[in-house]
Amino acid sequence: MYRKEIEGFIDSHRQEMIEDICKLCRINSEKMPYTEGKPYGEGAFDALHAALAMMEEYGFSITNYDNYVGTADLNDKERQLDILAHLDVVPAGNGWNTDPYDMVVKDGYLMGRGVVDNKGPLILTYYMGKFFKDLGNPLPYSLRMMAGCDEESGMEDVEYYIRHYEEPVFLFTPDSEFP
Repeated sequence: MYRKEIEGFIDSHRQEMIEDICKLCRINSEKMPYTEGKPYGEGAFDALHAALAMMEEYGFSITNYDNYVGTADLNDKERQLDILAHLDVVPAGNGWNTDPYDMVVKDGYLMGRGVVDNKGPLILTYYMGKFFKDLGNPLPYSLRMMAGCDEESGMEDVEYYIRHYEEPVFLFTPDSEFP
């Protein structure tokens, strides 16, 4: 239905998307010990705040749920689709030919910690929301883009969100190879 518009949008925003993925991948968001107000440590806190700042810049309504999860809403229609991605990463480990926290583009591929799992899919989700926002939001429902901080270590972020806030009616995760 929107194929031509989507292709044009991707072409005109490709470099922006790469730069935004790079911004998030530069942040080492491995789970660290809890500190006051930072349930998963400094890196996850910084990544969440960077992601929410991007979304606010794009004109979305953002909410930070106690530094466990952050959301960006396209609008406030009654029916809602939630998309959950995560900002935390597992330790980089051995075998990297480049600095895992300094994303590079090589032979058409983005290489860096979190590019595929899951900072890249989060940014692509944000741009999907931006696409529909720029079109005047023709969706019959609201779109809530969620950024969690603890998928790799037990999903305590989602458990916290569900315990304290309204559980999504429908939610999916664009994780790893999905998008």
